[in-house]
Amino acid sequence: MHFMVFTESFDAKVVCRFLARIVGHFDRKIHLIVDRHSAHPSKTVQAWLAGHQDRIEPHFLPSSHPS
Repeated sequence: MHFMVFTESFDAKVVCRFLARIVGHFDRKIHLIVDRHSAHPSKTVQAWLAGHQDRIEPHFLPSSHPS
């Protein structure tokens, strides 16, 4: 399990910083499960992921789940 403590607002910049840190910890491809927070599918994050698709692959949780 990996986490990051931050003091600013949670946005795409923070997500990209976390992704860069987590990619640096592993020497193989990472499969990351993420929720649908607006920062996760943002254009900034998607551009970062596109440039690192050989190192990390996001798996988005469904928008809603059955009860």
